Amino acid sequence: MKTQSRKAGVAFLLIGAVLVLGGCSGKTREWAKDFWKTDSSRFMAPEKLIRAKGLAHQPVSPILPSVSMTDQAQELVPNATFPREGDWTYTAADYIIGPTDVLDISILDLFAEGLETTLRRQVSAGGFIDLPLLTRRIKVEGLTAMGVKQAVTDAYSPEILLTPQVSVTVAAQRQSTFSALGAIRSPGTYAVTRRDMRVLDALALVGDVSQTNIRYIYLIRPAPARRVGVAEAGAAEGGSPPVKVGPLPDIPKDVAPSTTAPATAPATAPAKPAPKPDADAAVKELGEIIPGIAPPTKPKPEDETLPQPSLLTRLAEAGVRGPGTTSTSDVDSLEDKRTYKWVYSDGRWIRVAQDAPATKPTPPGTPGTAPHKPVAGTAPDPTSDEVPDPYGWGQAEAGGRTRIIAINLEKLRAGDPRMNVIIRDNDILHVPVLKVGEFYIMGEVGRPGVYSLTGRRITIKMALAAAGNFNSVAWPKNSLLIRRIGDSQEQIIPVDLEAIFKNEKADIFLKPNDVLAVGTDVRAPFIAVMRNAFRMTYGFGFIYDRNFAETQDRLTSRRFSRW
Repeated sequence: MKTQSRKAGVAFLLIGAVLVLGGCSGKTREWAKDFWKTDSSRFMAPEKLIRAKGLAHQPVSPILPSVSMTDQAQELVPNATFPREGDWTYTAADYIIGPTDVLDISILDLFAEGLETTLRRQVSAGGFIDLPLLTRRIKVEGLTAMGVKQAVTDAYSPEILLTPQVSVTVAAQRQSTFSALGAIRSPGTYAVTRRDMRVLDALALVGDVSQTNIRYIYLIRPAPARRVGVAEAGAAEGGSPPVKVGPLPDIPKDVAPSTTAPATAPATAPAKPAPKPDADAAVKELGEIIPGIAPPTKPKPEDETLPQPSLLTRLAEAGVRGPGTTSTSDVDSLEDKRTYKWVYSDGRWIRVAQDAPATKPTPPGTPGTAPHKPVAGTAPDPTSDEVPDPYGWGQAEAGGRTRIIAINLEKLRAGDPRMNVIIRDNDILHVPVLKVGEFYIMGEVGRPGVYSLTGRRITIKMALAAAGNFNSVAWPKNSLLIRRIGDSQEQIIPVDLEAIFKNEKADIFLKPNDVLAVGTDVRAPFIAVMRNAFRMTYGFGFIYDRNFAETQDRLTSRRFSRW
């Protein structure tokens, strides 16, 4: 009895201490509530975070897709733009024939009078077709069906047929197709059946998307491929095209070295061999006539075995051209020292003259001058250490580049005409596949383990609900989110789950391979024991022990005589 009374006294003292702390000043009361977790919705229970009081105004909070600068998440792919003016219009022009197209050509009276001959031909990679009784192929690339008909008629008339009767049908239009890939039911390449074909028609043709929760699909409109010749293609594949060498410059006779011996020599003098041509002396003398030729330099001892550059090499380095050509220095002098810039066009750099006169450039880093930046479309400065955009791609004209059109799938299905754009030739309809992975929950939760995302957007609150909420010793403020950054890096981010449940901080979307760890605190076990000590069953147990405890006289008929 004394032991039980002592326990009850200690419990009442603890209750009094909590009540005293709760009745002090505002800061002390808030500190006590946070320390003992004794707000109105829980009594010394850190894991009890559900609280409806104070949320009558129903606040709206965002959900963060990323939590740090190293984990930036973009809802749209880079360089994607929404539909703009011109994406809803189309032209009713006839089909333009290109390589690999299949044509059906019917010619009357070709082999027999009154007999119509139908020939099926596939357009070659160069854009030609061959027909019987003709010595030359017919160029059909870039023509319409009527244009091919006229070309065939001209080829047979009048030598073979006086009045050819020709009809042309395009059996396979290989240039008017679009491709579909990603999360769709039937990926592949499909024909553009009509000129006003739209995105909804394409989705119906490919069988619609195969996953749910997809917000955006993309229509990739590639830029036309650049066609090169055979010689240029060989150089691109590693070969070297033939180099055309112009005529060599004529060396003035007055400085040309003598290659023959004198016509007459004294009879007494012995015969001497003809002197060898002194190329260095010729170059030295040419330097006075042709500026820019470097004088010969004596090789170092370790370089004596290396062959020295010839006269022609040094002439070429000085910019000497053959007859009929003009050097760069000559052009500069003739054009009154105009400035030039290098423009990247059609896969090569082109030197273009400017109208403004040349100005003396200011060296980078001079006080009072702006930092040097490369001009868009100019060649990079090899002496510059910082070249953020050497080729000017950031300021290039977007007309010839690949376009990525973002289409909101929900609005498209709702009938928004702005999202239902026209499908053009060679377009690519890409439906991105949602990331299907797993996330992990560990620590002080009801059911720690691995859970599947299954392509859904799971938040931290949803993940904790699936894991059975917190257990009795959880401390939600002491939690971590371990997120995979790249292929071989991870970042540990502290997360205050209590503030998230109180709507003081935004919730976070989980990603594949995320690990959510719920920690504890040194106070949690003691608070759990104290909370269990104040249960209502403790009072009933005390009464039971007082009246039904075993005494020295054991169970007798006089046990209840005290009542």
